[in-house]
Amino acid sequence: MGFAPPSLAVAPAKDDSIKAWSVILDPQQPLAARQQMLAGIEKHAQDADQGELYLLGSLYQMGPHASGALVAQDLDKATLYLGNAALRGSLLAMAKMAEIKLATRKYREAMIWAQVFAHYAMLLPDGERPPEGYTAELVQRILDKLGRSSIPQVMPDVASFIAQHDAGIRAGTSSHFGGKSPRPKPKERSVVTPEGRFAAQSGFADYLLAFRPDGSLAHAWLLDAVPDPALGETLHHYVSEMTLPAQPAGTEATLRYAWLPAMFDDHRYRMSGASKHRP
Repeated sequence: MGFAPPSLAVAPAKDDSIKAWSVILDPQQPLAARQQMLAGIEKHAQDADQGELYLLGSLYQMGPHASGALVAQDLDKATLYLGNAALRGSLLAMAKMAEIKLATRKYREAMIWAQVFAHYAMLLPDGERPPEGYTAELVQRILDKLGRSSIPQVMPDVASFIAQHDAGIRAGTSSHFGGKSPRPKPKERSVVTPEGRFAAQSGFADYLLAFRPDGSLAHAWLLDAVPDPALGETLHHYVSEMTLPAQPAGTEATLRYAWLPAMFDDHRYRMSGASKHRP
């Protein structure tokens, strides 16, 4: 198990945004408060950064399967938000765009997004890339529908897309995530997939984790999981064992939050990175 760099992080660094999402995903919070929080974020979505757009798109992609089931699935909204997040440098948004296009039978567009995702993933240094198993399986699932003979016709469109958007994608990837932050620590062992549950060959799920002052996990709220929502339940067994270092003596005792994309690849679980963790 290992850690990947901030380039795969999914969350905005703003404290108020992280706390807002802790209300949106918490089914114990009043429904009106959760709806108000989400409406406030969407109101300013046009000016949002890639992290906020990624979260909004993921929420609408997951729909009723997200923690708290606040919204219905809306792939039009998911496409809008995730597409803009991808163009601002979110690698995982590129993958989710491919998943959405595949699910809606737009196979050519799915392949373009998958190839774009693979292109930028390969530009990362060794040890900082998303799992190659997921990338390969994503492309193969699309090929099963599109056919290999289509690749020569698709790749010029991929090249054109990259040429048009490369500057914005690179700027977003390199500038949005920065600074040092504490990272949850997993136990040094693999987690066996429970029998009878969905077990994808590879995929990932996004969680918002809340930690007590002593570093133990208080909550793990699921935002999204691909390629199947049920993967979120399986990976929950992994993220539920995360910890953070205890807060120093004399520090205000408050919850700390961490966004975490947990990867499932080659029948093993691991963290793929986390963004800012805030009290």
